Amino acid sequence: MFVLLISFVPVFLQAQSNQINHKINIGIPEVALLGLVSEDENHVTLNVSAPDEAGNSIDFSTARPDNRIWINYSSINQNLQHSRKINAVIHGEIPAGVRLFVEASQATGRGKGKLGKPVGKVELSNQPAEVISDIGSCYTGKGISNGHLLAYILEADNSDSGITDLAQHQTSLQVVYTLTDHH
Repeated sequence: MFVLLISFVPVFLQAQSNQINHKINIGIPEVALLGLVSEDENHVTLNVSAPDEAGNSIDFSTARPDNRIWINYSSINQNLQHSRKINAVIHGEIPAGVRLFVEASQATGRGKGKLGKPVGKVELSNQPAEVISDIGSCYTGKGISNGHLLAYILEADNSDSGITDLAQHQTSLQVVYTLTDHH
């Protein structure tokens, strides 16, 4: 007689659990880049018209920019509570008897993120003036029709001394824009 003894020894199958890992470091740099883009040349000409009848003042309403300038920027901030602004300052002398202003449009184009807000009509001088505020992490898009269109406005200083100071004058100025931290 043949006895077949099969021993049932519990066999434990254990799935192999081999794991391996590595660390990935991600670095996002702080970015603050600013550019001006022109539809034509990188300058603006503002010409005032002479009156056509005795007794009238010169016509500042004809001093319209002959060129459209767009301001583009890219910004990655240190943290969510951090914001930036764009200031403008004049290098050179504004002729006596006139005042120069700039106004930025709302941002348009292919930009994304927390784009800045235009401050409104701002008088330019040799002291920095805030033109665009509350810029977060964003980009405006590159080139014309992206970012903020800058409109320049030339007005007479209508005070008695401003009118007295008017003289035939032709000058060139530089408007310098700076993207800076908002304090």
